[in-house]
Amino acid sequence: MKIVINKEYCNIKEWVEKLPENFDKFGEVVYQARNTLKKMQLPNGEEVVVKKFAVPIFINRIVYRFFRKCKAQRAYENAELLLTKGIDTPKPVFYIAIKKCGLFYQGYFGCINNPTPNIMREFVDYVNGGEDILKQFAVFSKMVHDKKVLHIDYSPGNIIYEKLNDGTVKFSLLDLNRMQFDKELSRKERLFNFRRMFRSKESLAILVGEYARLCGWNPDDAIAEATEYSNQFWERTDKRIEKKQRRKERRKK
Repeated sequence: MKIVINKEYCNIKEWVEKLPENFDKFGEVVYQARNTLKKMQLPNGEEVVVKKFAVPIFINRIVYRFFRKCKAQRAYENAELLLTKGIDTPKPVFYIAIKKCGLFYQGYFGCINNPTPNIMREFVDYVNGGEDILKQFAVFSKMVHDKKVLHIDYSPGNIIYEKLNDGTVKFSLLDLNRMQFDKELSRKERLFNFRRMFRSKESLAILVGEYARLCGWNPDDAIAEATEYSNQFWERTDKRIEKKQRRKERRKK
């Protein structure tokens, strides 16, 4: 078992070592599907969110053992790198990589819990009076892209935000397994990165229109291009959902 702990939390080593055997016994489930997220309390009283990654398929157990960093390690290291670049994300605390029979088996990643209830999902279907938040999100997105960072899962569920007293909005990135750094992004790559963000054409137009203005592009052209990428993404998503639903219905018969 490989354990890496943030040097600020070196006194939690014993707690982290026992986490795999204690994960199912303690904590509050935040999300559960293929992976499981739990809120748990460290010995010092701080609250962390721990992600237990599902055991990967056999071929990926080989890949993560010999050729590629596991998701837990990538999440931890990507968080550290983002923070050095001035891009906010919950502070990484530790990761665990467990081997079984000589191959990678399972990973855990823990970060300090950000208690804000605000998440960009609020604007998926409607603007909801969030024009200013969407425009400030455009500023944040351009900053991320300008720093040559590409969050491949750039979606509303992976971005939380906090409204500050001075009226500014602080955004923070989540789910950091799939990212690229030191990548000079083209116009197409920048606009394509927004494809998962909103179903609402109005929300997308506010975001992309402001982003285009900041880049010195024609807003109407940028909105049209981004909308095309978005439409293609949501059409494929809806088809996958329909197929999945049909399979469920057939199993019931």
